[in-house]
Amino acid sequence: MKKIKGSCLCGVVSFEVTNTFEKLFLCSCDQCRQITGSAFASNLFVGIKGFDWLNGIDDIIKYQVPGRDISKSFCRVCGAGVPWANGNGTKMIVPAGSLNEPVNVVERIRIFASEQPIWASELEQTPAHAEFPDLS
Repeated sequence: MKKIKGSCLCGVVSFEVTNTFEKLFLCSCDQCRQITGSAFASNLFVGIKGFDWLNGIDDIIKYQVPGRDISKSFCRVCGAGVPWANGNGTKMIVPAGSLNEPVNVVERIRIFASEQPIWASELEQTPAHAEFPDLS
């Protein structure tokens, strides 16, 4: 099976993973929104055997949300999100934005949609720009 590469923003942390992801969760829970600073977290799930660290494992910091099976791993240099193992160590959770190539996903699921902020519910109708719009 083909592997693809991913990394943090600065490239200190890098990894490769089998390009067959079981699920893509777009999560709008309060904790995921706070962890990402966005409308939702976009996390891919893959078996632990399909994942290998290439560089920077000692440069990863992990924050565990108290009382929940929610965590955030990030590069200590640039702060970008990087993969982490689930609670029982059987799956790797890979932030979709950390991958450098297109992904193959079996199933896409939106979760905790009831916690999605009102401002995010109309994103499809928001004008799109290829770059920064003129701010003057």
